[in-house]
Amino acid sequence: MSHISSRIAVLLVAVVGLLGTTAPPADAQPGPHVSSGNTSSPNPTSTRAQFVQAADSLRTVGLREALRLFRENNLSLRRAQSEARALKGEARQARAYPNPTLQATHEPLWRGAESQSETYLNVSQQFEWSGRSAQIRAARERAAAAQARAAADSARLVLQVTEAYVEAATAETRLRRLRQVTDVFRQADSSMTKRRSEGDASGYAARRIRLERARYEQRLAAARLEVRNAREQLALLVLPGGTPSVAAKTLPSKRPPAISVQEALQAALQQRPELRRWQSAVEAQKAARRAARREAWPDPSVTAGYKRQSDGFKGAFLGVGIPLPLFDRNRGAAEAEAERLDAARTQQSLARREIRNEVRQAHAAYTSARRQSQLLSDELLRGSGDLLRIAQTSYDEGEMSLVELLDAADAYRDARLRSVDLRVDLWTRYFSLLRAMGQPINLP
Repeated sequence: MSHISSRIAVLLVAVVGLLGTTAPPADAQPGPHVSSGNTSSPNPTSTRAQFVQAADSLRTVGLREALRLFRENNLSLRRAQSEARALKGEARQARAYPNPTLQATHEPLWRGAESQSETYLNVSQQFEWSGRSAQIRAARERAAAAQARAAADSARLVLQVTEAYVEAATAETRLRRLRQVTDVFRQADSSMTKRRSEGDASGYAARRIRLERARYEQRLAAARLEVRNAREQLALLVLPGGTPSVAAKTLPSKRPPAISVQEALQAALQQRPELRRWQSAVEAQKAARRAARREAWPDPSVTAGYKRQSDGFKGAFLGVGIPLPLFDRNRGAAEAEAERLDAARTQQSLARREIRNEVRQAHAAYTSARRQSQLLSDELLRGSGDLLRIAQTSYDEGEMSLVELLDAADAYRDARLRSVDLRVDLWTRYFSLLRAMGQPINLP
């Protein structure tokens, strides 16, 4: 027994030794590394590098490409187009003529031991004379109205895509401007730390620079979040599901062209799809009223066939059936269609008036934005391009105080962001005016 026990003990020692040799050490296990030192805030340079790397992997589109992707992938536009195609199919069906009816009848007859039979083979056809052309015209105009409504929905959605594009492009520009100012305070913070270690700067100045840097770092983080949200919103409108975000190209620095109010009104009254929609609706109601009035006249049906009897007699027959409009002359339906026609005409006049008002308001807003951009943009940008660089150089050389550096940074940021806001307002109002005119939206 002692010999067996010793062999078992040796075997256990060998197994334990083998497990200890093959098992990886605890510090070699994969997993997140937890530092035992002090926890510091994320490095802004590292965060910026990650953001730039993520931005480089994004798809960047211009306005023309964004609108093309919208027309290919937007679900709301696809639904409106499907509804228009459905009414177009109904209009095509309205032109179809009723099918003839083929009927075969066999009638066996008995009287005692005697029997006879009659066999009929006949074809019946209804002739739709009253109101057929009017019904076809009404269906065709309803399809045209649906197509115009789909075009109006498309124009409305295109404006939403354009506004999302402008917002995305603007967010990118704001981020670049804030990054420039933040970089200045990062360099100033590093310079201040070095100067303080050499005894050339006070603790107050170092804390003030660090506080100002923290304020701009917070603004930069908010700008990054704004960029991400704008990219995701643009991707939601123009790309199929599953695509997280898309970046927009920068808006042009030049101003869009001037447009007169007479030109805008004339274009709107000729090209707005809402006016085409209500014009088609009026024509459809005219045809529907005409069809309802003509339905009081009956549609005849003709029957022709062949008859054969068991006694050998046979021959052809012809019959005509005409409904008698004694009790139902369709007057109620005709009155209803007449009222619908009046409602369509009223809506057409109202739409024309609303479009005129919309064009005038959009033109006034665009003219005001263009005037402000022309007057203020040059004043804001005059000399502001070198302001921050000169201030940073002067501060590093000791020729400018801390307060002057802070004022220069704020002035640069305000001037640049104000210029961005002016450009955004100008292009947004320009695109809104194009939408009000019924013109296709695109960069000039």
